[in-house]
Amino acid sequence: MFDAARPLLLATLLPLLFAACGKAPAPAEEVRPVRYTVVGDDAAQPSERFAGEIRARQETKLGFRVAGKVVEKLVNAGEHVKKGQAIARLDAHDYALDLSAKRAQLAAAEHDLAQKEADLRRYQELLAKNFISQAQVDQQRNAVSAARAQLTAARASADASSNQTGYATLTAVADGIVTDISAEPGLVVSAGQPVATLAADGAREAAIAVPENKLTALRTAKSFTVTLWAANKHYTGHLRELAGAADPATRTYAARIALDNPDDAVKLGMTTSVGLPNANAGEQIRLPLTALLDEQGKHYVWVIDPASRKVGRKPVSVAAVGTDWVAVSGGIVRGQQVVTAGVHLLRDGQRVSLLKESAA
Repeated sequence: MFDAARPLLLATLLPLLFAACGKAPAPAEEVRPVRYTVVGDDAAQPSERFAGEIRARQETKLGFRVAGKVVEKLVNAGEHVKKGQAIARLDAHDYALDLSAKRAQLAAAEHDLAQKEADLRRYQELLAKNFISQAQVDQQRNAVSAARAQLTAARASADASSNQTGYATLTAVADGIVTDISAEPGLVVSAGQPVATLAADGAREAAIAVPENKLTALRTAKSFTVTLWAANKHYTGHLRELAGAADPATRTYAARIALDNPDDAVKLGMTTSVGLPNANAGEQIRLPLTALLDEQGKHYVWVIDPASRKVGRKPVSVAAVGTDWVAVSGGIVRGQQVVTAGVHLLRDGQRVSLLKESAA
């Protein structure tokens, strides 16, 4: 009976034995998700960048034209004012008293002149009747001329005193923003002492400090790239002003780069980065710093084949490095897809899946 069951048992076990002796199935190919960027036409990176801030082209230090004690501050720093708007006031009591005295002197001079002119008319009538001499008439005529001169002086003195009273109020010389004010009530100021800074509306500029070895490049550059740190927006600009001497403390030259196309995103005091154009900018590519792979002193980037979705390592030369960007040349061209994250986890020929594109 056992012999009769043997063929059936062998038929059952043989397929299992052959399956156990066969090769194991190949493991599934690893597909690694990566972030990437497409190298665009705006990838050229300036060779030099200088930190600066946005300033108004016209910045005026405001001060009272007379001395006195501040009794009223009418605006705060950061407020927008109109031309002629009052910013602060001094105690004008003493100037008002002086104006009253000068006006009284003016009234006295007017009455004195009127009296002298009336006397001259009477003298002329007496001369016609031969009651007085011509010399007396001439003497009275000189008295009239002196009284008229005194009236002119009294009027000018009164006008000057009126101006002094008006100078006790500090007003804006143009429409703009008060960027700084130190005229607090109780402060005693001298004539001409700056107590406020007014940034006039209109043109905006980037103020930078340039080392002496970059002066030639700055003067010869036709345009500049101005980048706002907060908004990550880019503008073009041109050199408007360059200091003739270096700052004695920093040994750098102050320069102003006028923005050609500012918009509402440009605010006073914003941090900005000004880039000098690079002679080889057309050959350089700007990438996120995370796209760069460093191995044994050499630099590479991973380029994605759009057809096979596989990556290949390409050698590049680093031209410039910023806080979050790198300018490279060689190995890649515009329009290619470059991995921007996880570059140390890839290998040549590895298949990848594409996540959201990152900004270059």
